[in-house]
Amino acid sequence: MDLKGFVDINDALDDLFELDDDEIEEIENAVMSEAEEEEAAPPAPPTPPRPIITEEDLPPGVLFSQLANENYLVSKEDLSRWGELTDMLKEGELTTDELNALFDNAAKAPGTKDMLDEDGFCSLYDAIDALFEDIEDDDDDEKEEDTPQQDLKEELLEFIEDIAQLSSEEGLQLCGLDCSELERERVLEVASELEREPYNQVVAVSASTGDGAVKKEELVGTWDLIYSSSSTMKYNEGLSGLAGGLTRFGGLQQKLTATKYLSDVEYTEKMVGKFGGQEAEVRVTGDWDLRTEVSLFTGKPSNVLSVVPDKVFYASRSDKADHWKSLGPMNLLVLSYLDGDLRIMRGNTSTDTLFIWRRSK
Repeated sequence: MDLKGFVDINDALDDLFELDDDEIEEIENAVMSEAEEEEAAPPAPPTPPRPIITEEDLPPGVLFSQLANENYLVSKEDLSRWGELTDMLKEGELTTDELNALFDNAAKAPGTKDMLDEDGFCSLYDAIDALFEDIEDDDDDEKEEDTPQQDLKEELLEFIEDIAQLSSEEGLQLCGLDCSELERERVLEVASELEREPYNQVVAVSASTGDGAVKKEELVGTWDLIYSSSSTMKYNEGLSGLAGGLTRFGGLQQKLTATKYLSDVEYTEKMVGKFGGQEAEVRVTGDWDLRTEVSLFTGKPSNVLSVVPDKVFYASRSDKADHWKSLGPMNLLVLSYLDGDLRIMRGNTSTDTLFIWRRSK
């Protein structure tokens, strides 16, 4: 192909892609229509505000997940959705300056200057909580100065006395054997709190050295049963199981003695006539020991009172005690609380079963 032929072909190709005036006008009109449609389209609706979190006492991890943005981070502005914090600021319990200082001191998320990840938020939460713990501690100190140290003990004894009075008035079994489920739960709750008090002489026992174990001498004496939640005692209407018919359970006393070589126990159970009449007594004698055993439930060493009944005396008879199944609940009990005049024992296989004893006056 010579030069003239190449130029002719090139001009022919240009003619193929050359637009006439009508085609140009069509394209311009189409572009203008698209622009007009975009202008006429309604604006996108604004993003609705995220709700205030009104639930109280949420764990910090849960609270963080509700406050966090799509990047799983929390800004200072996000804290405005924390309802409890907003209430603190409104009521003056926490100032804005204090909050700003705590937020500034909290560790920020990597790569950010003003965003908290979960660890940073939890540290902020703890710092805020600590401010109010100090106030509560101060209030507790003031209360301790104004109230006796053993309020829980008094509360427990008063509640048990109320149960005893109601039982006497309504002809129910003594020592709480016929009390309601709600009353049993309340006694268990207060007793559990009392066991954690610093004046409890029962402390953690060392598994290696045995240090902390209660000494037998501390239990020696005469004790009156003032409360029991034992279902076996309730079913048997007392310890011996001899009450019933025209008599009912009238109380139980435990006498613990110990010498260098012997440790004796004696139970004295009273039975009273339901319609008056002479009282009767049942005595159970045996041996006892206080030893350290590993609890089946906690896996930790505990003080266990072990009783081996020997004989049962009633009326003019005496029998060997080894076949008296009703005595079983008393034979192995865990000592959970002790002070000068009160002792709480728990069942070895049922820790919710309580035997509460008061030293005889």
